[in-house]
Amino acid sequence: MTPEFIAIIALGLTLVGLLLTFRRDARAENQALRSDNRALRAEVRAEIQNFQGQVQAEHHALRAEVHAGIERLRQDVQALTERVFRLEGRVSRLEGAIEGLFARRGDRDRHDDAA
Repeated sequence: MTPEFIAIIALGLTLVGLLLTFRRDARAENQALRSDNRALRAEVRAEIQNFQGQVQAEHHALRAEVHAGIERLRQDVQALTERVFRLEGRVSRLEGAIEGLFARRGDRDRHDDAA
Protein backbone atom coordinates (compact mmCIF):
# COMPACT_ATOMS: atom_id res chain seq x y z
CA MET A 1 0.00 0.00 0.00
CA THR A 2 1.16 3.40 -0.88
CA PRO A 3 1.41 6.17 1.64
CA GLU A 4 -1.19 8.20 -0.29
CA PHE A 5 -3.69 5.37 -0.08
CA ILE A 6 -3.05 5.00 3.67
CA ALA A 7 -3.54 8.77 4.08
CA ILE A 8 -6.82 8.64 2.12
CA ILE A 9 -8.06 5.71 4.25
CA ALA A 10 -7.00 7.46 7.46
CA LEU A 11 -8.72 10.65 6.36
CA GLY A 12 -11.85 8.69 5.41
CA LEU A 13 -11.91 6.92 8.76
CA THR A 14 -11.43 10.25 10.52
CA LEU A 15 -14.33 11.76 8.57
CA VAL A 16 -16.51 8.74 9.34
CA GLY A 17 -15.62 9.08 13.02
CA LEU A 18 -16.46 12.80 12.94
CA LEU A 19 -19.77 12.11 11.16
CA LEU A 20 -20.70 9.44 13.71
CA THR A 21 -19.77 11.76 16.57
CA PHE A 22 -21.74 14.59 15.00
CA ARG A 23 -24.74 12.31 14.49
CA ARG A 24 -24.59 11.10 18.11
CA ASP A 25 -24.36 14.68 19.39
CA ALA A 26 -27.22 15.76 17.13
CA ARG A 27 -29.39 12.92 18.45
CA ALA A 28 -28.54 13.85 22.04
CA GLU A 29 -29.41 17.50 21.36
CA ASN A 30 -32.61 16.43 19.60
CA GLN A 31 -33.64 14.32 22.59
CA ALA A 32 -32.80 17.17 24.96
CA LEU A 33 -34.90 19.55 22.84
CA ARG A 34 -37.77 17.08 22.82
CA SER A 35 -37.54 16.77 26.59
CA ASP A 36 -37.49 20.56 26.95
CA ASN A 37 -40.42 20.78 24.55
CA ARG A 38 -42.43 18.29 26.63
CA ALA A 39 -41.65 20.22 29.80
CA LEU A 40 -42.62 23.48 28.13
CA ARG A 41 -45.87 21.96 26.87
CA ALA A 42 -46.71 20.77 30.37
CA GLU A 43 -45.90 24.21 31.77
CA VAL A 44 -48.01 25.95 29.10
CA ARG A 45 -50.91 23.58 29.72
CA ALA A 46 -50.70 24.29 33.46
CA GLU A 47 -50.62 28.04 32.78
CA ILE A 48 -53.61 27.76 30.45
CA GLN A 49 -55.59 25.78 33.02
CA ASN A 50 -54.65 28.30 35.71
CA PHE A 51 -55.70 31.15 33.43
CA GLN A 52 -58.97 29.41 32.59
CA GLY A 53 -59.66 28.98 36.30
CA GLN A 54 -59.00 32.66 36.91
CA VAL A 55 -61.19 33.70 33.99
CA GLN A 56 -64.01 31.46 35.19
CA ALA A 57 -63.73 32.82 38.72
CA GLU A 58 -63.79 36.40 37.43
CA HIS A 59 -66.72 35.52 35.16
CA HIS A 60 -68.71 34.12 38.07
CA ALA A 61 -67.86 37.12 40.24
CA LEU A 62 -68.85 39.53 37.46
CA ARG A 63 -72.04 37.61 36.82
CA ALA A 64 -72.96 37.77 40.52
CA GLU A 65 -72.16 41.49 40.56
CA VAL A 66 -74.31 42.11 37.48
CA HIS A 67 -77.20 40.13 38.96
CA ALA A 68 -76.91 42.09 42.20
CA GLY A 69 -76.86 45.34 40.22
CA ILE A 70 -79.92 44.31 38.24
CA GLU A 71 -81.74 43.39 41.44
CA ARG A 72 -80.86 46.77 43.00
CA LEU A 73 -82.06 48.50 39.84
CA ARG A 74 -85.28 46.50 39.90
CA GLN A 75 -85.87 47.52 43.53
CA ASP A 76 -85.09 51.16 42.73
CA VAL A 77 -87.51 51.12 39.79
CA GLN A 78 -90.19 49.54 41.96
CA ALA A 79 -89.67 52.18 44.67
CA LEU A 80 -89.75 54.93 42.05
CA THR A 81 -92.96 53.50 40.59
CA GLU A 82 -94.57 53.52 44.04
CA ARG A 83 -93.46 57.11 44.60
CA VAL A 84 -94.90 58.15 41.22
CA PHE A 85 -98.24 56.49 42.08
CA ARG A 86 -98.32 58.28 45.44
CA LEU A 87 -97.44 61.56 43.75
CA GLU A 88 -100.16 60.97 41.17
CA GLY A 89 -102.72 60.54 43.95
CA ARG A 90 -101.58 63.71 45.69
CA VAL A 91 -101.70 65.70 42.43
CA SER A 92 -105.20 64.37 41.76
CA ARG A 93 -106.34 65.56 45.18
CA LEU A 94 -104.82 68.98 44.54
CA GLU A 95 -106.48 69.19 41.15
CA GLY A 96 -109.79 68.28 42.73
CA ALA A 97 -109.36 70.91 45.43
CA ILE A 98 -108.45 73.58 42.89
CA GLU A 99 -111.37 72.67 40.65
CA GLY A 100 -113.64 72.76 43.69
CA LEU A 101 -112.44 76.23 44.63
CA PHE A 102 -112.95 77.60 41.14
CA ALA A 103 -116.34 75.92 40.84
CA ARG A 104 -117.51 77.61 44.06
CA ARG A 105 -116.14 80.96 43.02
CA GLY A 106 -117.91 80.62 39.70
CA ASP A 107 -121.18 79.88 41.52
CA ARG A 108 -120.71 82.97 43.74
CA ASP A 109 -120.00 85.16 40.76
CA ARG A 110 -123.20 84.00 39.15
CA HIS A 111 -125.16 84.78 42.31
CA ASP A 112 -123.56 88.22 42.54
CA ASP A 113 -124.32 88.93 38.91
CA ALA A 114 -127.92 87.87 39.36
CA ALA A 115 -128.47 90.18 42.31
